[in-house]
Amino acid sequence: MIDSVKGSSAVNQIYESKEKQSSKKLESSDEKENPAVILDLGRPVKKSAAYSKPAAKKMNLDEIDRLWHESQKSCKTLQKLVEKLISKQGKKLEDLLEGKDILLVDEETRTAASNLISADGEWGVKAVSERIVAFAKAVSGGDKSKLGELKNAIIQGFKEAEKAFGGKLPDICQDTYEEVMRQLDEWSKE
Repeated sequence: MIDSVKGSSAVNQIYESKEKQSSKKLESSDEKENPAVILDLGRPVKKSAAYSKPAAKKMNLDEIDRLWHESQKSCKTLQKLVEKLISKQGKKLEDLLEGKDILLVDEETRTAASNLISADGEWGVKAVSERIVAFAKAVSGGDKSKLGELKNAIIQGFKEAEKAFGGKLPDICQDTYEEVMRQLDEWSKE
């Protein structure tokens, strides 16, 4: 069965460190439960006469966390669909993967799968490309100077997927790749 989606170790480390930070916050919440808030009315805000270069945003861990959970939810939907199809027919995944058995797809499952990859579906070109681009922006902290690095990582991911598919990806994957690159190019011009 499909148990997980493997990602870059850097992303996993970030995600894991976020979870560790959350647990540390819970442990120390008693100490900082009611911090003092000072509201100073009537004083003008000091402005600097010198121009300061805006700092690039740091990685948005909340956005990465949201995207990670959204991705896991989408994977679960697909996993349940495949598991249901396999269990209905009393088949074993290993036998199917090794070509020892054939899986027949009933009309209900075919329709559900078609809906998932449709233009507005959870696994359609639009939804997947938007998730990939949102994740890339979040990981980069919105720093457009990292665009080349982001594109290279995405290209590498698609190449690895091609290998897993035996050398050629389905058309929907190629369309998704092209849409991701188009959205990244559009972002670079903003």
